[in-house]
Amino acid sequence: MFDFRFVELYLNLIKVNIMSTAELKEKLIVEIKNTDDEELLMSISDMLALESNPDRVYEMSKEELDAVNDGIYQIENGMSFSNEEARKIFDKCLGK
Repeated sequence: MFDFRFVELYLNLIKVNIMSTAELKEKLIVEIKNTDDEELLMSISDMLALESNPDRVYEMSKEELDAVNDGIYQIENGMSFSNEEARKIFDKCLGK
């Protein structure tokens, strides 16, 4: 299951400071060591497994499939943002 908390963690790390890949890896290692959230750790593990084995087929959970279907419904019903609008929203969230 994809966990958006991982994306939030990543965005928070970037928000604090623009960092090198090595610095980002170190910060992620610290964050991973400091969490006991098994669901988050499994999500990170799944993402890394997919990255290291591109031939592996990812199987979505029911919750993920439901989220995809919700997204399709929203797009089909005009409940979406253009790329430009989304960038503005992200920039505002990141304090740019």
